[in-house]
Amino acid sequence: MSSATRALHPLSSNRVGPNPVLAACRARRVPAAARRTARCQAATGDDGSKPARVRIFTGGSKEQLFGAKQNMLGCLEREDDTGVEAAISELAGMSPTQAPARSPLLLGKWRLVWSKQAESANYFQKAFGKMAKRNFQIIKSEGALENLVQYGPLTVSARAPIKTVSEVRTEVRIATVDIALFGARVKTIKTEPKPGREAGWVEQLYLDDDMRISAGSKGSVFVHVKDEGGGG
Repeated sequence: MSSATRALHPLSSNRVGPNPVLAACRARRVPAAARRTARCQAATGDDGSKPARVRIFTGGSKEQLFGAKQNMLGCLEREDDTGVEAAISELAGMSPTQAPARSPLLLGKWRLVWSKQAESANYFQKAFGKMAKRNFQIIKSEGALENLVQYGPLTVSARAPIKTVSEVRTEVRIATVDIALFGARVKTIKTEPKPGREAGWVEQLYLDDDMRISAGSKGSVFVHVKDEGGGG
């Protein structure tokens, strides 16, 4: 992965209402011609201009997947939210990993590079999605997950047990939230599930060795890249 890609920071769209990205991601894989059109649209501005060089890839499935990822990375680097959403819809139909929620590729440390928060997302999720450049998700082999956000001297760590409930879906229940300043923990919040409320979940829409696209139960959509220093 290029240094430019590693330097990406999280973005967050403020659009509200129904999430067309999530609906498109759940649709069946589109024909190759439609995927090539989606890549053109993802890299073209609203006024028809092309703010960056665009590659249109044809050929076999490997070539098309490579092209789709290149266009996704280009849209991320240009901070083109509309282009990223189109690229998400395209890549979700091209995931090379079968049963991604059960795959060992899911394990390790992932860095958030883009998110679109649902209207129903909690305040902290929306705020940190916009502000924090060091926003990680660590998935461990023993069935545990940690969301780790570092913003200046502030560190927030949310830990949760996780359970794979289908080939694409993982159930998540946040158990504890630790808040630290300058490396010293100042508060721990323990959360208890409310009676009658189901656990949250995350669906893996796309997964390979170094990129992951997922959607949460409240409708938020996330793009992560593998962090080189992470481990499962």
